[in-house]
Amino acid sequence: MENEGQAHKGFAILSAAGILNKVLSVIYIPVLFQIVGELGYGIYSAGYKIYAFIYILTNAGFPIGIAKLEAEFLARKNHRDAVRSFKVILLVLAAYGFAMTALTVIFARSLTMAISNPDSFLVILALSPTIFFSAVSSSFRGFFNGRMDMKPTAVSQILEQCLNVFLSLGFAFILKPYGIVAACAGATVGTTLGSLGSAFYLWAKYRQKAPGFETSAPPESELISNRDIVRRFLFYAVPIAINSIIIFGTDLVDLANTSSRLLAAGLSSEAATIQFGILNKYTSLLNVPVAVTTALYVAMMPYFSAAIAVRDDKRLKSSVGEAFRLSLLISVPSAVGLAVLAKPIFGVIFARSSEGWRLMAYGSIVVILYSIVQIQAGILQALNKTQYSTYSLLAGIAVKIAINNYLIAMPSINVMGAVIGTIACYAIAIAINLIFLKRFLPVKAKVLRYLPRPLVSSALMGAAALGSYKLGYFLFRHAMGLYLSNAVSTFIAVFTGVAVYTIVIIRMRGVSAEEIGEMPYGKKILAGLKKSHLI
Repeated sequence: MENEGQAHKGFAILSAAGILNKVLSVIYIPVLFQIVGELGYGIYSAGYKIYAFIYILTNAGFPIGIAKLEAEFLARKNHRDAVRSFKVILLVLAAYGFAMTALTVIFARSLTMAISNPDSFLVILALSPTIFFSAVSSSFRGFFNGRMDMKPTAVSQILEQCLNVFLSLGFAFILKPYGIVAACAGATVGTTLGSLGSAFYLWAKYRQKAPGFETSAPPESELISNRDIVRRFLFYAVPIAINSIIIFGTDLVDLANTSSRLLAAGLSSEAATIQFGILNKYTSLLNVPVAVTTALYVAMMPYFSAAIAVRDDKRLKSSVGEAFRLSLLISVPSAVGLAVLAKPIFGVIFARSSEGWRLMAYGSIVVILYSIVQIQAGILQALNKTQYSTYSLLAGIAVKIAINNYLIAMPSINVMGAVIGTIACYAIAIAINLIFLKRFLPVKAKVLRYLPRPLVSSALMGAAALGSYKLGYFLFRHAMGLYLSNAVSTFIAVFTGVAVYTIVIIRMRGVSAEEIGEMPYGKKILAGLKKSHLI
């Protein structure tokens, strides 16, 4: 189908950008770790978590709300109000972003005192302008996404992340002689400058494309007032924003009670900060595959909304099934790969202190659970039933709080309790969402029917990756030394795993060769596999 082809293309573009951004982020973390050390990374992590929460208050839900509004107007051929609505909403979000930046500056000190980490004050202060710039960027991204044009969003994300990584590391290194706190603040300068560069790029791209936007509308379409546009946008965006805040609530719960429960377990304040940094290593690595599933969620939302707007159940059923299928095709092998190679990967990225690999080995299943929750939430959002996905997440977070409070304080478990709590949170949310989807979705959403093929392919992939790693490490450890042999063996294992999964999933008809070709470097991968007679 043409719509599915467009969705695949948009997903491929966003996922490529997401993977590159997260790879840069993964490279960034160990270098920053070398500059600021265990304690500095804990300070940086605490401040960044607070900023991330404020960022969600300012941005989460708004790009999706704009995209949903755009998709609905365009599905009804109302190009006039599609363009008008964006201009109105851009002004509203720019004003809101500026206000949130000002409030962040004013209350930065109080926020750091609230989490018992006053050293994070400069981190939050340096990040505060990012909130305004990102509000502008998210408006443009929502506009382009609603038109199924994912390229501007992808390029802006790559530009933002490149500026973030290189400038942040540079400023952290320059400011290190002035103390760890100053270095941590310097590590955020690139984030602000990156968001500014992204906003300028998207504005320029909009100006370039603006003459080609249609402004026609059906004769029966009445002109919608600015007030009604804002009201309709908020009706879509606010519930999605609240839902995004609740999703972030798992991190917020960890930020709020991990340190205090570690102190209850008998750790010193410095040791508790270091343990929180270890937990952040796990979540940072987990964000690499999560970026791909998030790209899928963003790419599919306009298709859900357009199908529902014109009441096309056949198109909706196809889009929903495709979303779950692609989600499992990506999340299952990602989780298996992270689980079997957790220790080697941590050894490569965090050579100085590879603690935390066990969190990844046991907690990688979160990738699968989170991807399913995202698609479920996207469907409910398209149905204007966002509050129900919020209820399910609130129920999950309530359980997570209880698990965190009990398990983290146990010396034998410590931060692993936060991982267990997150797994329970998303498992409960999935179960409750299934009930709501059965009630509100006019078509059947079958998740498990798409699981067997990626599960079998991932099991074979995991065995091949682990086997190739052990063989490589055995062969190279005496010739290369511990670190280099681990790094080379891990690279070989990842390459072997990807190759095995691709071959098996194609042979099992879990994915077509055409779909592989639409992915980044997919045509080159296919050419190599065909030349080797593997498919």
